[in-house]
Order: sequence, then C-alpha cells, then structure tokens
Amino acid sequence: MKISGKIMVMLTSLLTLSAIAASQDKNPSLNQAELLKKFEGSWICEIGKDTIAQWDMIPYGKGFDARLKYVTEGRIVKEGKGLYGYDKTLDKIVEAGITKGQDIGAYVMWFISENKWVLVPYNDLDDPGNSFFKMEGEFKSPDILVEINFSDNKPVKTKTWSRAR
Repeated sequence: MKISGKIMVMLTSLLTLSAIAASQDKNPSLNQAELLKKFEGSWICEIGKDTIAQWDMIPYGKGFDARLKYVTEGRIVKEGKGLYGYDKTLDKIVEAGITKGQDIGAYVMWFISENKWVLVPYNDLDDPGNSFFKMEGEFKSPDILVEINFSDNKPVKTKTWSRAR
C-alpha cells in the first residue's frame, strides 16, 4: 500500500509539472503560427561602426528559411542560416540555426502579446525564467522591431531592426 501511494504522489507531481510546463506563457487567443508571419521579409540593423546586419526571412512551407549576414566595409564577417516553424504540440515557434564556425542552436520562441515575443534555448523551455540566454522582442511597428538579449537575466545587447524596402 505504501508503494502505490508513493507512485501515486510521483505521478501526480509529474503530471502537474508537465501541465505547468505545457501551459507556460500560453495565451490561447494568440495564433503563434500567424504571428510568425510578421517576420517575413528582409531586415537590416546597424550592429556597430561600419557593420550592418541583414536578416532575410524567406517563406518556406509553413515556416521560414532564414539567412543572416554581418557586413563590414563590403565584406561578410559573419553569416548563418536557420529554419523557423510553428510546432502545434508546443504551441510555440521552433528555430534551428547555425552560424559559420559555431555549433548549431535550437531555440523556442512564443508571442506573449500581438507584438511582443520571448525566445530561449530549447533546452531551457521548462524553466525559461532561469535561462542563461534569453531574448525579448517587440514589433514597434510593422517595419521596426527591437530585440533585447539577456544573459543571466541582465540586458546585454539591444538591436533595432528596420524592414528593408
């Protein structure tokens, strides 16, 4: 009888934790797949003196093929690729991205309002508040978006992207 009681407590705890993780920051009124489409197009950002970043979000199936490059004085100094898509099981957007010379990264992003989103490494989805890296973003308008990168819950970099015409 004691064993089955312990099993029952463990199962109840596990189911409760799973439900909490699954419902985290979920807002059923937000259509994550539809909101992802806001990123479509080409975006540019001044990264530093004489360095411009270009980020292209090209529709591919129900998601995006992303291409990123940093250009300094006409030379590409950093570039990467990614795939973005909506995962209906998580009700979140998943990204797999790789930058030349670096390991691949997997991230999860979700909108917390019509214009604001959060992105964390996939491995930190169960506890995004304690993620070493986190990005918060906001569409200030259809043509301007701002990203803030956090490390240990402290802002370390802000980027303002403008839609290229």
